[in-house]
Amino acid sequence: MTQATTVIDGFGGDVLVPGSPDYDETRHIWNAMHDRLPAVIALCESPGDVAAAIRHARAHGLRIAIRGGGHSLPGFSTVDDGLVIDLRRLNAVSVDARARRATVQGGALLGDVDRAAQEFGLVVPAGVISHTGAGGLTLGGGVGRLMRRFGLTVDSLISADLVTAEGEYVHASCDENPDLFWALRGGGGNFGVVTSFEFALHEISTLAVLATFHVLEDAHSLLRRAESEMAGSDVPDELLWTSFVRKAPDAPWMPESLVGKPGVMSLIEWSGDLEEGLTRLDQLRAEIAPAAWSLDPVPYLVMQTMGDDVFGHGLLSYIKATFADELTDGLIDVLVDRARSLGSPLTQVEVLSLGGAIARIAAQDTAYVHRDARWLINIPASWTDPADSAKEMAWVRDTFAALSEHARGGAYVNFMEADETAGDEVAYGETLTRLREVKTRFDPENVFNLNQNIVPAVTA
Repeated sequence: MTQATTVIDGFGGDVLVPGSPDYDETRHIWNAMHDRLPAVIALCESPGDVAAAIRHARAHGLRIAIRGGGHSLPGFSTVDDGLVIDLRRLNAVSVDARARRATVQGGALLGDVDRAAQEFGLVVPAGVISHTGAGGLTLGGGVGRLMRRFGLTVDSLISADLVTAEGEYVHASCDENPDLFWALRGGGGNFGVVTSFEFALHEISTLAVLATFHVLEDAHSLLRRAESEMAGSDVPDELLWTSFVRKAPDAPWMPESLVGKPGVMSLIEWSGDLEEGLTRLDQLRAEIAPAAWSLDPVPYLVMQTMGDDVFGHGLLSYIKATFADELTDGLIDVLVDRARSLGSPLTQVEVLSLGGAIARIAAQDTAYVHRDARWLINIPASWTDPADSAKEMAWVRDTFAALSEHARGGAYVNFMEADETAGDEVAYGETLTRLREVKTRFDPENVFNLNQNIVPAVTA
């Protein structure tokens, strides 16, 4: 490998190498499991900087990582001895409220997008932690609290501008480079560095939110109710049910006697008419009889930041996920059994209701293929002491293995680790052949390979 230098031809931003001021602070990403030492960190300030950084990396034989928010759970947003294309300075968000359109640069965080859009009572449907990178979340599909009503984040994507492996600037939309635009909506960061996204915006400012906790003895009946509540074709898109098999958190509405006990915490949210939602959720609360609960109207910006501190930077994290068509008795039995061996108070199994607007888009219309799945089962472990790493990772793997016997398979790109077997087939399913063809056209040498990688058709 040719020795990297601090000079990148045509680059206008700052370049950091080991020993540079701010190098150590800048190189860290959200998941402390991945403490890597890049040879070069290129802090880009323009698409031209991105192109220059790509040319430099290829000329010097440096593997490329792309950092937006730095939230890649497998650590794909950093790399040992390679070059990090750091987009955090490309974080501008502009909103055209009349046209209901937002232009979002590739390094913007969800919080940047939320704040800009909420000035006009508008939203881009996206994730639930505001310091997540908008770009990475979008390219994987974009699961979030408004997905049943407005679809995944990619379902609101209108166009994207990116820099290819050859340093060329490309615009992708339904009318221009439509195959690439199709691939960007769920195919991850395989095709280039997206420097700008254009989104359609939707109107919402306040949610009705029922938070509950059920002790483990009541978990089975609660999750069966979740299944029946979210089954059928007449479930309102405005209703979202998410349950977390975990230890009771130290929340303001949680009695001290329950904190730390294993059970099921649920967030049941209504994104339609507020009064209707509060009435519906209060009736549901009376029927499911939680051990603890809270029912409130919550401003969207508040809801989007509630988990920011708990899931702040510096945690050690590991994840597995799959999809299920039904919360069967067997699946629920596994959830209850695994809850008994929970370790970290942050480790949990998330049971997220899908359907609604997600399922009304045909699987072949975007690269996100899991349109007809009814539940996303996510198993994220987070902890603070490195001595707990082996135990927490084993818990995730054992839980995933047990749940897989009752699941349909497949995985959401943004909830996958780097150690997945047959990762591309699990992530992309029947879209993989077409994705490989698009990859061959835009990145035939697989320059962008730090991702849930799609191997070009020419080398597959």
